[in-house]
Amino acid sequence: MNRYLKIVLSVALLASLVFVSFSKEISPPFVEMEVKGVSMDAIGQSPVVILVNKEENKMLPIWIGLPEASAIDKELNAVTSVRPMTHDLLHSILTKMHVRVKEVRIVELKENTYYARLFLRSDKDPIEMDARPSDAIILALKSKAPVLVAAKILNEQGISFTKKGAWAERSGIRIQELTPALASHFEFRGKGGVLVSEVLSGSPAEASGIKAGDILTKVNSGEVEGVEEFEKALDQVKPGEPARILIFRDGKTREVNLSVKP
Repeated sequence: MNRYLKIVLSVALLASLVFVSFSKEISPPFVEMEVKGVSMDAIGQSPVVILVNKEENKMLPIWIGLPEASAIDKELNAVTSVRPMTHDLLHSILTKMHVRVKEVRIVELKENTYYARLFLRSDKDPIEMDARPSDAIILALKSKAPVLVAAKILNEQGISFTKKGAWAERSGIRIQELTPALASHFEFRGKGGVLVSEVLSGSPAEASGIKAGDILTKVNSGEVEGVEEFEKALDQVKPGEPARILIFRDGKTREVNLSVKP
């Protein structure tokens, strides 16, 4: 009997260790995000809502409509409308019916369009509904409910934060990862490359003709796959010597010379 008990306990312990090890290797299917704000796309002049993960090292931009951007901005800045807007009315109706927003999940990206699910909690059964991400985010802010993004979407479309200190000051540009969605937005079909998010005024980059929205694909004939590789390539350029940068803009490629400050 004791021998049998030992065998059972050993098997149970082994199974639990395997489960713990396996669970550590699997990333969570959804990642909680914070709504950081709304801004205007400098290229397309379209509103964008910015979601950032808790570690604050990755963000997800989602293009939305102007009315929804205005509503999100008001919620983030605690600005009350004189008369109730559509989202205010919907939130009031849910409150009167004792229904609250449990959470919002951004679950899918199809043909450059994000899809969200709105999870509601009532006195009866839970309710799950299809929703536009912008509408769902507004209701989540009003209800202090979490906004979650599918880990797969964040891994594929999330943008890693880039340096905003000495490196940007020396080069005169700030860059970000080029996600598949951004590449499609700029009609870029090449591999690799980084996107210029800002060109500092009075910098060598501005003098060379580089603009926000340009996709940089090569440094001195060497292809770049991402931000880290691009920065390393520029760091290897000797002070005073210009770097040959191949850029993609408006469906065409061109080469410019960029001088990096020492």
